[in-house]
Amino acid sequence: MSNDSTITLQYPIEKEEYIKLFSLSPMIRKLKYFVIVANILLTVIAYFFFQFVSALRLKEEMVLFDLDFIIFCTISFFILCAYTLYKYKKIINKQGEEIYEERYSDEGIFNLEYDKSIGEFLIKNRNQKLPADNQMKILKTERTLFVYWRKGMKGKMFMLPRYGDSDHVSKLNVILNDLQSRKKVKFKEITNKI
Repeated sequence: MSNDSTITLQYPIEKEEYIKLFSLSPMIRKLKYFVIVANILLTVIAYFFFQFVSALRLKEEMVLFDLDFIIFCTISFFILCAYTLYKYKKIINKQGEEIYEERYSDEGIFNLEYDKSIGEFLIKNRNQKLPADNQMKILKTERTLFVYWRKGMKGKMFMLPRYGDSDHVSKLNVILNDLQSRKKVKFKEITNKI
């Protein structure tokens, strides 16, 4: 790497921000939708099971659309969703905290290089190279940039704080300008409410 095109950043990783980075990752967000679909399937199966059992018990023909029972199942679905998503969020936060403790509690400093000439990040802590291409997505919050590369299980992620000394902020602005000029990286603004 040539020195004039390489930007080096070193910064601490905050636990709360890392947990947000982890919980907003594409894989974790996708799993949340699977939880909702599983709740829908569970509710539908329970509805038809109880309708079938009721018809057998009363020795009547099974009624497919019982309005009262549909309302009950709909309310049950929302309660089940609220409970499972609450538990899911707690599990994800705990897992994010464990990964943070494993990776960053000892060293505490994240080392990152960006090579403008080829548009590539080098995460020195993990010795990983990530090209700034169409597989990269950056979520912008007020305090931090959450960078995700690829969506699946092999996806990588890191964060760039938007705060710090003037040197850090100016280097970050140079990186952002270069990324936006390449027009391959996707940017999305999000609120800090998670």
